[in-house]
Amino acid sequence: MEPTALYDLGSIQTGLGYLFTVKTFVFLVLGFSLGFIVGAIPGFNDANLMAIMLPFTLLIDPMTAIIAMSALYFAAQAAGSIPAILINVPGTGGTAASTLEGYPMAQQGRAGFALGVSLGASSIGALFGATAALVFAPIVGTFALRFGPAELFMVALFGLTVVSALTGDNLAKGLMATALGLLFAFVGADSATAFERGTFGMLELFDGLALVPVILGLFGFSELLFLLRQKSVAQKEMTFGDDREVWSGFVHAMKYRITLIRSSIVGTVVGFIPGAGAAIGTFVCYGLARQWSRVKEKFGTGHPDGLVATDSGNNAVAAGAVVPLLTLGLPGSASTTLMLAALFLHGVRPGPRLFINFQAEAYAILFSLFISAALVAIIGIPAARYFKRVAFTPTRVLVPIVFVLLFVGAFAWRFIAFDILVMVFFGLVGVAMKIYNYPIPAFLLAFILGPIIEANYLRATRIGGHEIFFNSGISITLWVLCVISLLAPLFLHMRDGASPKNGRKKA
Repeated sequence: MEPTALYDLGSIQTGLGYLFTVKTFVFLVLGFSLGFIVGAIPGFNDANLMAIMLPFTLLIDPMTAIIAMSALYFAAQAAGSIPAILINVPGTGGTAASTLEGYPMAQQGRAGFALGVSLGASSIGALFGATAALVFAPIVGTFALRFGPAELFMVALFGLTVVSALTGDNLAKGLMATALGLLFAFVGADSATAFERGTFGMLELFDGLALVPVILGLFGFSELLFLLRQKSVAQKEMTFGDDREVWSGFVHAMKYRITLIRSSIVGTVVGFIPGAGAAIGTFVCYGLARQWSRVKEKFGTGHPDGLVATDSGNNAVAAGAVVPLLTLGLPGSASTTLMLAALFLHGVRPGPRLFINFQAEAYAILFSLFISAALVAIIGIPAARYFKRVAFTPTRVLVPIVFVLLFVGAFAWRFIAFDILVMVFFGLVGVAMKIYNYPIPAFLLAFILGPIIEANYLRATRIGGHEIFFNSGISITLWVLCVISLLAPLFLHMRDGASPKNGRKKA
């Protein structure tokens, strides 16, 4: 493939022509609006809606259908933080980390401000990711092909090193929560031998524990039980505030420039890696923000810096994930898998030759990401004024509604009633962890990364033994990053201890 063919001006103009037609633009906005609504409903997700909408896309032309599906996916990632902030239930797996700072802010009566911060960070992360996707999509496929099982294992291991930043001041409890998360992650059939582990003879556990019911239980059902003792989510300043509160949060997010840039870069890179997922990206971004902050004690109490890190990283991952989807045909989630299905249904075959055979179509999809990023603010800010009222709704009204959504959401993921029991069980686990101060994020991160670590470790060792983890420059770089991530808290603790503001003089 000639390099000049990758950025053909005529194909770019044709792609923009596809995009800026009345019909395509209307469907883009419609898809975005549907995705934003679904992302804001706890227990449902964009994959469910995309699966329902997939057959209907055959009624419209291919480019319009694919762009609408892309907008739906993008919107859900941004809106997933809304229930995470308001009722401590992540709307998508990638927004689980948003609960760490967003929900405490809502409890303080700053729900509108928190939503504004989230939307501001999401917009910047999405724009950065879209820009990187547009620039690097034609060439990143070649590099992404270098990620084999060993490299993917190292990526997941690097994600696990951020657990030290999620454990607060009690590393022992954090490590115990991590071990428990890994234990539950390995329930089900062994990925190599199909040998059953921890299933107790139940067929429902043969494929392991489903992620969505576990998340809904840990964050949603457990919080529901605590909400029964409160009048509303917000415990202070029981006023709605005016609409400027959301805009104030949006502008405030721009003050954290370093966090925005760092998290957007990390999120985009994670998105470029096939199969890495938003959960890894957001927790890594949050961990880095906490590790390099001079006010680490504020994290977990409703600190905007942490929310900026998670939401900019999450939306950068969403944009970056489009790159391996288009250039390699490798989806990284259920949502991008359905986008892949939509591409094939309409005759657009993703892969290394996409920018030869479907160059104009590829550019139309990539440019549509910019419009979706802008719509995060254009649609999100006016909508937030209504969403923020959830935090002030009396629990006698809110609890029954959320209760129904959680149960329906747990069932709707796989349409298995057993998943409802899974959600209730992990809800009780979440209650116990909160009472005894064990970090739920550390548990969840280990649960998410466990299957990735195991599967890629087994594949890698069968290919080249244990030395394979040191054979490539990518693996060695990731080893170095793991060491830095583990040693950074110690270094920063020494730095802060030697700071004059802590009452000590520098040597």
